[in-house]
Amino acid sequence: MKVTFESANVAETEVIIKGEIGNSEVESLLEFIKSMNTSSIKKLLVYREDEQYLVDIEDIVYIEVATSKVEVVTLSGRYDAKKKLYELKEMLSMTSFAQINKGTLINIDFVKSVQAEFSGNYTLRLKNSKEILTISRKYFKEFKSKI
Repeated sequence: MKVTFESANVAETEVIIKGEIGNSEVESLLEFIKSMNTSSIKKLLVYREDEQYLVDIEDIVYIEVATSKVEVVTLSGRYDAKKKLYELKEMLSMTSFAQINKGTLINIDFVKSVQAEFSGNYTLRLKNSKEILTISRKYFKEFKSKI
């Protein structure tokens, strides 16, 4: 691997990687750079009515799209998020969150059990709750990789 550094007076640091996309070294570098941007995320700004709250990431049970808004579900209640689900997924990619269906991200630390259904989907039960969520076949591999 060849490393070149150019000093420049710029507002934001820019990283350019030249190489084959499928190369494991390139993929490792990309993952490392992503982790530097996301691993420092400890809290998420959420809203309820006219108030803003800072919620610890580890207190979030799941995040779901409900009637065209994104809701953050914690042990203490439900909040609204201003970000889109895909933005939150990217922000939380290096944490214990996994997408389980088109509209839900789950914190796997709150998963009690998973059961296969006849349809090929899976039923997910949460700790400390009677709530049941569905893991679609499309997202099961991603969920399993986070365990």
